Amino acid sequence: MEARETNTRDWPTRLSLGLSGLGIAYFLIQALIFAFLWLSNFSSAQGSMDQVISFGLLIWSSILSGLMLVPVFLLSLSELRGQAPPAWLVSRKTTYRKSVLWIIPLWPVIVLIGWFVADRPLAAAFLLGPINLLVAGLPILWVYLYASRGLKRGMQVRQWRIFGFSLTITPFIVIILEIIAILILGGLGALWVSYRTSINPSFERDLTYLFNQASIYQNDLDGLLELLRPAILQPGVIMWVLVLFAGVIPIIEEVIKTIALWPMAGRKITPQEGFVGGLLCGAGFAFIENVMYFTVSITAMDWLFLAIGRAGTGVLHMLASGLVGWGLAIAWRDGNWRFLTGTTLLAIVLHALWNAVALITGVASLGMPDAESTVWKNLLYSLPTLIIFIISVVGIVLINRHFRKQNHLKTADTDQDSENEERVNH
Repeated sequence: MEARETNTRDWPTRLSLGLSGLGIAYFLIQALIFAFLWLSNFSSAQGSMDQVISFGLLIWSSILSGLMLVPVFLLSLSELRGQAPPAWLVSRKTTYRKSVLWIIPLWPVIVLIGWFVADRPLAAAFLLGPINLLVAGLPILWVYLYASRGLKRGMQVRQWRIFGFSLTITPFIVIILEIIAILILGGLGALWVSYRTSINPSFERDLTYLFNQASIYQNDLDGLLELLRPAILQPGVIMWVLVLFAGVIPIIEEVIKTIALWPMAGRKITPQEGFVGGLLCGAGFAFIENVMYFTVSITAMDWLFLAIGRAGTGVLHMLASGLVGWGLAIAWRDGNWRFLTGTTLLAIVLHALWNAVALITGVASLGMPDAESTVWKNLLYSLPTLIIFIISVVGIVLINRHFRKQNHLKTADTDQDSENEERVNH
């Protein structure tokens, strides 16, 4: 009977051990496959340097993803064996956090080095992969360390499980759900196109011409963009894309991103643990998303703006998931589902605003093809997203202060109670 209860109680540990082990094996095999493709393209005269760079980025992201699962595997294995976990995994020394905080200011320097390397294909094939990991990871690490500073974060093993799951499993779940949503919206769009062609034969001719021309320009990105520009700028198309990127996708991501916290529903975690757990969910998801975005950058200038922009996206993902995690903890502990509804809606609205502003900015620049692109003009286009980024940073600071103030008040109350007991005893 006791053995059965132990097995039931240990199922999260066994599950995390199995998933982390499979994840490590998967990412190792994936890294080896990409390494073979990288070597084949690099040594082939017909190989494209762009493909070599992309495979190099994927090799490094696979290696890091596998390494991030090693702590989960080791902690789960130690727990099942009844052994003490490795000291370096559960250390809470402030010297570690301080040393990491000293490394983070190097981020602008690393970005400049990456900008320099991205413009040199041969150097990028070897160096851009690790640079991308640092550029994508350091802002996320800084936000987590600052946002969780002075808070009660819960068990270290639980934090690693949350981060590992959010880094590997959550993105796949989100991608599957988003593909389903895109297929549904695409089906509705196909019905609309079918209806338009039935009542307007010229619309069908225009579509046929557009598809034929697109096949000609398939290797010319600028020419293809110029061809599709009038269609992209149609109000109906813009509205359809807004519904997807500023409506459906934010809802899916903000509901699913914190799925790693759901197994803790019966444990009545504290609001601070929920917030920190949400931060970790957002951190894992944002990191892998940022790394994947780097594989589609085209020029050095594209890489630079992507590096700066994705840093802001990481902050947004972490704040939004932190809010949802906070709401989940309140709902599970106190039964206050209204608070969860409010924090989830706030997270969705923040995410939707970010996506909508980014989309509208892109459409605005697309609508002015003759305007000369300058750094200052690009910065002006980025101003709305910069404002949302500042709001997100302020939100993280205020939430951290709120929780730290609670901890200070509880400590003061405990000290006062102890003092009163001493007076009574004397």
